[in-house]
Amino acid sequence: MTTREERSFCRFCIALCGIKVALDGDTVTSVKGDTDHPGSRGYTCAKGRSLGRWHHHPNRILEPAHRRGTDFERVSWEGILAEVGDAVKRSIELHGPDSVGIYNGTAASLDGAGKWAAERLIHALGSRSRYSAISVDNPCKPLVSLLMSGNAGLVPVIDDRRCTFTMFVGCNPVVSHGHLNGLPDPVVRLREYSRGERELWVVDSRETESSRIATKSLCPRPGTDFAIFAYLVRELLAHGGADEEYLSRHAWPIDIEALREVLDEWTVEQASDVTGCVADDLQDLLKSVRRHGRVSVQTGTGTTMAATANLTEWLIWVLHIVTGSYDVEGGMWFNPGVLRQTHVDARPNFDLPTTSPGPKSRPTSRLWGEEFPCSAMVDEIESGNLKVLVVFGGNPLSAFPDARRTRNALAKLDALVVVDVVENEMTELATHVLPSKGQLERADLPFFYDQFSLDFSTQFTPAVTKPIGAAQSMWWIALRIAEESGVSMLPGGLSSSSSDIDVLRHLASKSTVPFDDLQKDRYFAESPVFGWVREAVLADGRWRLVPSEFRMQLARWRDVVPQPGPLLTSRRRLRHLNSQHPPMTNIEDDDEIVLIHPDLATANGIEEGDSVIISTDDGSVAFRAMFTDRIHRDAVSVTHGVRNANVSELTSATRVDELTGMVVQTALPVAIRRR
Repeated sequence: MTTREERSFCRFCIALCGIKVALDGDTVTSVKGDTDHPGSRGYTCAKGRSLGRWHHHPNRILEPAHRRGTDFERVSWEGILAEVGDAVKRSIELHGPDSVGIYNGTAASLDGAGKWAAERLIHALGSRSRYSAISVDNPCKPLVSLLMSGNAGLVPVIDDRRCTFTMFVGCNPVVSHGHLNGLPDPVVRLREYSRGERELWVVDSRETESSRIATKSLCPRPGTDFAIFAYLVRELLAHGGADEEYLSRHAWPIDIEALREVLDEWTVEQASDVTGCVADDLQDLLKSVRRHGRVSVQTGTGTTMAATANLTEWLIWVLHIVTGSYDVEGGMWFNPGVLRQTHVDARPNFDLPTTSPGPKSRPTSRLWGEEFPCSAMVDEIESGNLKVLVVFGGNPLSAFPDARRTRNALAKLDALVVVDVVENEMTELATHVLPSKGQLERADLPFFYDQFSLDFSTQFTPAVTKPIGAAQSMWWIALRIAEESGVSMLPGGLSSSSSDIDVLRHLASKSTVPFDDLQKDRYFAESPVFGWVREAVLADGRWRLVPSEFRMQLARWRDVVPQPGPLLTSRRRLRHLNSQHPPMTNIEDDDEIVLIHPDLATANGIEEGDSVIISTDDGSVAFRAMFTDRIHRDAVSVTHGVRNANVSELTSATRVDELTGMVVQTALPVAIRRR
């Protein structure tokens, strides 16, 4: 065998770190960071370094298989695709196109050609039953972007080299550095953000790995982050610190006055009372914001999965605008993406997603990017509206609310087709299992994620090894399902005999960098670009500061901020990425550990190490109690996205945000008792 080393980039998360893959023949022997990669600078995390073990996982799906009773039988590609095509055609004939749906999980979203093809498949079938992870944990982001700029696709990114004040809210980049933050090499970068005259603040309901690096951290009660930013904006407008020149050019005077009105009650006393943060700490934060002038603030799922998600995201956008920090150096910039070029033909449109017709079971649900909210999927199955579901690289049993109900519903489908790399809960439940290529087996472009990069950049990787077993590209699988269903989905010039490279070349047709150059050079990067949003996107160059939807939600904040008592929060793990990447070692064996404050434990008669039951009206899950005084007294912290102690069993598909349809999963009131 010949030993060789191949360059690629990791697609476990959107940090997209450069890697070097060592191979002995077709066997991956090691994966390490690529020191020549300008973005990640030689860094890769434990998940990336375990890519070889993932590639050779003992539960790799090697052959297509269909269910026969309680067992699975291997079948040829032609045979299984014919079965799936027949199921799709039969469902459409009997129940209409919406009876066939797709779900794009995280793994599909990180497969450039795969995600594109899955979406073309559902459009070709004429179905509106399209679901993805966007409505599970982050719909507040496109909503706020839409209502304040007129464009739902804007991605604010830290001006990494020039920002002097950085804040992370409800996210832990050291552990989960790729979750809509695009922060490779997080420990080094966070240290850079806190060095010298620069300041780094972290806001989280517990002390995290990131907050230990911070200049200072705040520990608010879960679900109350919005109050911190309401206070900051109030004080900046009322007592100085706002960028008056920026506001005069990029905001409407009537909006500024409306802000003063709606935020009038948010004094330091009010913010302290709601959040539980010490007033002096809030005032220190205000002083720091004033001292630096421009700010860079990023949020994560610790805020975006709470009932107050819209409020927090909105007020953080307002803070950026009031301090003149959006679309300017030293603040936040908006990455148009090299491959997609969001700035081309950008036009403001402030209309909310349509409210009708939604899915039949929820006709008033809003449609985001032509998607149904994931909270409606089970309703659709139980109502008999959804009969066939194709899951591309995801696990609704882990991500969706009310896991037991979700499992029961999925089992009722006429056909559940799962396209994935490694067996999981969904493949156990499926009627048809189709093996897709792992990331080392396919050429790729970060077609949907180059916008999250810290630079105006993109990259290309060839396949570094041949597929294991009968695995096929996800785009090819989607195409063949379409063909067997009697529809055409590919543009002219592409077919099932096309290569991965052919499809990627088509996807890159609007790229600012020619595909041939990307294929040759592998990486393209330029400095951030500024000004295009204010010039090309905003109507009259001005932001909308006070959308009526958020004004009304702020007026009702007491209705969604829970009463005192235990509140569920979730945490991520270094060696674990939801259901797509279970831990490859036993180093982190804390699936069933709940972190609680000793005071909360005492109040509930719990001793450290006790088995405890955490429950809501919707379900209960058993955990083992571990104490820490570095957590808010009301916070109950559990691991997200694991099988043994699935927090989704505590959530409900009916407890959703009125604007986005997102399920409330953070700051959720729970009861805790000794088992």
